[in-house]
Amino acid sequence: MSVELNEIEEAEVELEEWLIEQAENGVPEIVLIGLLRDYADDIEHLGYVPRMWGETER
Repeated sequence: MSVELNEIEEAEVELEEWLIEQAENGVPEIVLIGLLRDYADDIEHLGYVPRMWGETER
């Protein structure tokens, strides 16, 4: 599976924009950090990004 640098950069920018929007809307940074860590742990445990998060063992 090959991912082009452009795709990585685009995903990074979109994630950054989403995080900024959430913070500007009042979501505490500690909540955002916790969410990112939880999702990263799930992805690391599963070895892939589930297409339906409700289907994972959370």
